[in-house]
Amino acid sequence: MDEMENKVQEESVQEEIKEKPYTLRPLCDEDLWPILGIIAESIPDDLSKAFVAIMSGEKNVKQIGYDVGFKLVVAIIKNVPKLDHTVYGLLSELSGISADEIRKMPFGTTPKMIMDVYKDVKNSDFFEEFSKSF
Repeated sequence: MDEMENKVQEESVQEEIKEKPYTLRPLCDEDLWPILGIIAESIPDDLSKAFVAIMSGEKNVKQIGYDVGFKLVVAIIKNVPKLDHTVYGLLSELSGISADEIRKMPFGTTPKMIMDVYKDVKNSDFFEEFSKSF
């Protein structure tokens, strides 16, 4: 491996190790209501079952069909701006950082926080129990 390749690889590793500007607590029962509100407002009824199947791990996008998965993503993107206050409020509760501070964090932090909430092993039981409701 030449010197240039080593430098690029080293920079890539350093980016992955970079510490996140937040830590999130595990979800608890009181988080259910804001999450339900976000889901109800962002996902049309005809796509809610597909969303729950994906969130619970019961199915993946390939199993529900890429067209349904795409419609789900588009529906969420269209509706999320209406939920700005609710999303930032929930993330503030989970991180202990004010909603205004989260809004001012580097571009891409909010989606990373959302994915961290979803992917966190400590929260898997929360989403499993939630999906049983459907």
